[in-house]
Amino acid sequence: MRSALTKPLFLKQALYTLLFAVGLSLVASLIKFYTDIIEVRSEVDKEFTQLLELIEKPAEQAAFRFDTVFANQLVNGLTKKTLVYRAELASEDGSLLGVARRDDFKSRFYKILADFLLPDVAHYSIPLTYEGSALFVGKLSIWVDQELVVQNFISESLDGLFLSLLKDIFLASLISLVFFVIVTRPLKKLTTILLAHSEDLSQPLPKLDDTEFVNNELGALSDAFSEIWWKLESTLKALERSDAHSKAIISQAGDAIFLSDMEGQISLVNKAAVKMVGVDEYQLTHSHLRSLHAEDSWTKFYQDLVKQPLDTPLTIETQYRHSSGVITPTEIRLIKYVLQDSIEVLILARDISARKEAEDKINHLAYFDSLTHLPNRHWIMETLESSMAISRERKVKGAVLFLDLDRFKNINDSLGHDVGDQLLQVVANDFKVLAEGDICVARLGGDEFVFLFPFLEGDLELITEKVSNFAQQIIQSFSRAKFVGAHEMHISVSIGITLFDGFEDNVGVLLKQADTALYKAKDAGRNTYRFYKAEMQVLTDDRLKLEKALHRAMTHNEFELYYQPQNNVKGELLGAEALIRWHDGDNGFIPPAQFIPLAEEIGLIIELGEWVMENAFYQLSQWLKRDLWKPEWTLSINVSPIQFQHPEFLIILEKLLLKYNIPASLIDIEITENMLLTDLQASRLKMEHIRSLGMKLSIDDFGTGYSSLQYLKTLPIERLKIDQSFVRDLLVDSGDAAIVGAVIAMSGALDIEVLAEGVETQEHLLRLEDMGCLNYQGYLFGRPVSATQFTFNHLLAVSFQNDSIT
Repeated sequence: MRSALTKPLFLKQALYTLLFAVGLSLVASLIKFYTDIIEVRSEVDKEFTQLLELIEKPAEQAAFRFDTVFANQLVNGLTKKTLVYRAELASEDGSLLGVARRDDFKSRFYKILADFLLPDVAHYSIPLTYEGSALFVGKLSIWVDQELVVQNFISESLDGLFLSLLKDIFLASLISLVFFVIVTRPLKKLTTILLAHSEDLSQPLPKLDDTEFVNNELGALSDAFSEIWWKLESTLKALERSDAHSKAIISQAGDAIFLSDMEGQISLVNKAAVKMVGVDEYQLTHSHLRSLHAEDSWTKFYQDLVKQPLDTPLTIETQYRHSSGVITPTEIRLIKYVLQDSIEVLILARDISARKEAEDKINHLAYFDSLTHLPNRHWIMETLESSMAISRERKVKGAVLFLDLDRFKNINDSLGHDVGDQLLQVVANDFKVLAEGDICVARLGGDEFVFLFPFLEGDLELITEKVSNFAQQIIQSFSRAKFVGAHEMHISVSIGITLFDGFEDNVGVLLKQADTALYKAKDAGRNTYRFYKAEMQVLTDDRLKLEKALHRAMTHNEFELYYQPQNNVKGELLGAEALIRWHDGDNGFIPPAQFIPLAEEIGLIIELGEWVMENAFYQLSQWLKRDLWKPEWTLSINVSPIQFQHPEFLIILEKLLLKYNIPASLIDIEITENMLLTDLQASRLKMEHIRSLGMKLSIDDFGTGYSSLQYLKTLPIERLKIDQSFVRDLLVDSGDAAIVGAVIAMSGALDIEVLAEGVETQEHLLRLEDMGCLNYQGYLFGRPVSATQFTFNHLLAVSFQNDSIT
């Protein structure tokens, strides 16, 4: 064994002592150099100041008399001085009376040092006045020979430095000699003894009684080595016990442990390792790490192993193969370290099958909708982003279909969220059937879904046709009733479509475009699809402005009820329909067809509908107080499907009857036929309750829906209102005429009153009369007007006629 004490400690000590002494000498010399240069500056300054004072009087005389001969004598005399480099005597006007200069050659080295060390003692001058008066007669200037000053100073300093270095070197040598005698020689002796006994640790070290080791630190060091020597044997025994314990711990550890070299040859395993791979210990310790790995995992594992730095832990996931062939996901923690000049690899392996299963569940929760089990918004956003990148690379197109269920909020509000959730599950199952091949579907939230059509090849016309056909398939899947428990539901879907080529700004832009097209489809009457066009964005912006204005209108009560008369074939008044009107301060008159659907979408229709009923009941109560409203007349109030299905609709209706003390028979509640298709059973019960209160029920816009004629005979309705879209073209469109005729005939067979909307000309009136329709509403009889105008135009007119007859 080689002791560190055998290294040339004496030489190191001597070298360090010498370096320290020289360094200390240099520091001291630098300090003296600095103080000396300050003193030199002071002496030069003092000497030249005294010199100027000494020659001031003769110089004044020479300058006053313009005596150039005397002046030159003076300046020449000055340059004879050792440190005067140049001298000048100038007259009062600056002309030189005398000038002298030495041209001694100086080294550039001293010039540089002079500029650095003596920058402020280069030049001295005094003004000359005549005999102490204020009369200026000239100027005397002298220049210091800085190079000579520095040369003399450097010469003296070097001599001092040399003597100081000789002294310090001598002192360092003396110290080193003493150190060798006192320390180095005894240590070498102790080292020799240690080396001689290193082969047999059981033999004690001999006691050193030499004078070098008596009552000093070296003796204590010798005693310490003896103590260590005795403890070393017990330490080795403790290490053997520790080794046994370590082997026991390794053997019983829960994680599989493998020890190998850098070539992958296994040298040590534990019981958990045997169990993990199903191979006995003997085979494992004569196997290669590669035999443990699945075929696809070894290459990456070995690359990571080679690149990993020494003594740096590494955790990776790989796959181990059991002897039975089962592949197990495994987490490996390994570390490489050097032991006895070779690299060993310690591997701790753990079966993470259960954790992977849990991660898969978490991943499913993160990327899939818990209700429908379709991919969610997070998933579709990432998928769409990757699809855009592929489309951009392959130069192909893709399509995004953004859709939601029409009037789904009505179902939630009327039947509850449980039924709504079950309906979404039914719809999602239908969508899964449609999503074949590369097509994928996801639920964004609520009743919003997205279909992704990636990698569409061909020209734009072919792609558009293919996507259109798929959109038609989606719409067609909603033509059949959806059964949720005991509820039979008829719903429709609106679809917005946008095409992409991967060069769009981001995924959000695509979804916004598809959403814009979706609103366009809703504006077109729902149950249809629309492709995104750039000009649609303007409509979307206008819609947002209208939405803000609608909220403001609700807050500031900007709405007003208008009333349109309803008449029979004789022109007699049958009642009126209350129609909401909105005059916006910025945009003027806004049609109900524009803001009513928007109010339904943004959740304001309930509040707006309650406002309509409140004001209509109030106005009717005022007419009744003035005896302007006849008992046989009815006031029609149109109710939104969402408002009708609201759980508190009937409660509000009953409260209004009591609040304004209005006979129920004067109120006619108008509902649209599409309302019946959402949930016929729930709608029928609510309608029967309304009829039990004594109010009348009408079906508004009849003929615009579908699959409803079969329900009419079972519903408690008193009147059908033929939609004005059929009446408008009654005289020129045989199809519309056939529909109107069929509705009138059916109503007569079911003993239901029928009323035609949109009657504008006498020709329309005569044609409807011939077809058997005897009740009308339209511009021919009166336009919708304010309550005041309606009172004047119709109610007061009827009252005046009655008074005249009487």
